[in-house]
Amino acid sequence: MNLSRLAAATGFALVVLAPALARSDTTADVADLYRQSYRLEAQNKAAQAVDAMKKIRARGGSSYFADARTAWLEYLAGRYADSARSYRKAIADKPKAIEPKLGLTLPLLAAHKWRELEVACRAVLKQDPKNAIARARLAHAYYSRGNYPDSATLYRGLVADYPANLDHRTGLGWALARMGRGREAKAIFAAVLAVSPDNANARRGMALP
Repeated sequence: MNLSRLAAATGFALVVLAPALARSDTTADVADLYRQSYRLEAQNKAAQAVDAMKKIRARGGSSYFADARTAWLEYLAGRYADSARSYRKAIADKPKAIEPKLGLTLPLLAAHKWRELEVACRAVLKQDPKNAIARARLAHAYYSRGNYPDSATLYRGLVADYPANLDHRTGLGWALARMGRGREAKAIFAAVLAVSPDNANARRGMALP
């Protein structure tokens, strides 16, 4: 091979290898940042973990996993509006997935966005009608807005499906109590206290007039 051909061949090789090396460096940086985000989460430093995720998104671009993990960490950090936005971005990335739709209910619940929570729960239940988490959060949203009959209906179904879940039982008891059905409610609270004597929700229910 003559020098001109060698130079041309070497130059071509550098053009090909340089991007590959850059991609490798970026991949290593992203991997380290993921490690950092998990370590910070384990240390209850969610806000710092969010910062690591932002760096990941800046280096590697947005992805479903990066969006969903950022949303989760923002929720843990108490950044509920940011978390909801990130979960909605994840939903747009994977519109058929249940996971981000269910994730969205977390910041909405924490922020007491009851109407938005109802919409988010129904989106989950449209795909997975028996999803217990979405049903329970929808029941809570109904209760919080004063829609006690629909709340009681959902809680009753949950109690039928999950008889040992005391949160569902006390939820039903409180919905019935708010509907003026105190005798039924106190029977439920008494049954809960029989197996969980220090249950705070049931104790408060039994103290109702």
